[in-house]
Amino acid sequence: MASNNYSGNAIPFKVQVSFEIPIFEGQINVDAVDKWLNLLEGYFSVDEFLIWEMIVFALLKATPHIKDWWETYCEQKNESTCSLFLATPTWDSFQDAIKEQYYPVKSYEDKYIKWTMLQQGRDQDVPEFTNIFHTLHT
Repeated sequence: MASNNYSGNAIPFKVQVSFEIPIFEGQINVDAVDKWLNLLEGYFSVDEFLIWEMIVFALLKATPHIKDWWETYCEQKNESTCSLFLATPTWDSFQDAIKEQYYPVKSYEDKYIKWTMLQQGRDQDVPEFTNIFHTLHT
């Protein structure tokens, strides 16, 4: 009788997930930026990436002028090692920079204020409030 490492009749399975991540074209639009970043976050939560790989992958899923903008942004921040393949910034700092650049003026600040002043409405259920909280927090 052959033995296996699994208890009982449990057989391990592998789930394959497919993500359709569109090319971000650099439009000044909160919804477009958030949707693109959220799709990337979902992809990164399934596959393990190093931080610099996340940034490189994101730049590959954007039009070439965004890569150029990112390199210029890094140079202005005096992060000389912030080239495409030697990125030292964090994923969070990359996301913040993208939002700062591609959110409409004051939109980033407005979202932060909404998040810090967020209160559950009288007729608002907990899942709806939690969803708004997490959306604004991200």
